[in-house]
Amino acid sequence: MRVALVSSFNYHMCCLGFLFELFKNDIIDVFFPDDREEYYSYYKSLYSNTETNLYHPSTFKKENYDKCIKVSSNDPVVSCDGIISIAHIIEYSDAYNKYICMTPWIKGDNIKYIFPIYRGLKNKQHNNIILFIGWFLNHYLDQDTKDFMKALPEYTFYFFGGDPVNDFNSIPNARSIPRRINTYELVNYIKNSKFILTRKEPFQLTDRYSGAIGHAVSHCKPMIVQKYTSDSFNLPGVVFEKNYCEVIDKIKNMTNEDYDNHIKELEDFSEITFIKNNETMKKLLN
Repeated sequence: MRVALVSSFNYHMCCLGFLFELFKNDIIDVFFPDDREEYYSYYKSLYSNTETNLYHPSTFKKENYDKCIKVSSNDPVVSCDGIISIAHIIEYSDAYNKYICMTPWIKGDNIKYIFPIYRGLKNKQHNNIILFIGWFLNHYLDQDTKDFMKALPEYTFYFFGGDPVNDFNSIPNARSIPRRINTYELVNYIKNSKFILTRKEPFQLTDRYSGAIGHAVSHCKPMIVQKYTSDSFNLPGVVFEKNYCEVIDKIKNMTNEDYDNHIKELEDFSEITFIKNNETMKKLLN
């Protein structure tokens, strides 16, 4: 089968990983303006046995493909008719076409949830790094987040994906990572981290997916995750109800055996998810 993954937008290329996994036994042609963050290059390196090519979206012709997927459902590059689209928020879906969503928070009779997992590079060795991936603004740095970082001086907190946060200047173990780093550099941060810190409410909007979750699971890195998010996705992790500070003692007192158990839970979750995702995609393609 020959599959086209299409986008005229120069973002959401991070979503290609789980599609590479789902179509790894097929020929995959990717239509994006460019690979400025090297997501395509990274995913291609993970699936080196899969035939895949990168083209400009202006060259896309639907009739050349057995199946086509729009990476963003609101992309005007091509109509949704007969094409499966990824709906990143519920407003970008309708009642007539088929959609993939990457979060159980988006629901609809014609919308199928697929957790965006791929087979990322894994490294059980780590430094004392807690990594945040995703948009982070000054007002996200509430008192709980400040107290959490200050209570764990043995860890360095890296924040990737937002603008530099001025208030980090008062927190010696907080660092902003420039957004211009490429995917390989981001993956190195993930591989060398001990935990991935996920966004909490009210800053995590529950009408959309947070990419940090898929990257964390795909690279088998335990998450510090809010119970609402953990329950919604059935995710393992270091779980807190409302505030990060609830798990300070759990992190400080975590043994190597405890940490290995978190890794094992992620591995088990991953294997179950790969099977579920393939079953869901088969239904969508019929």
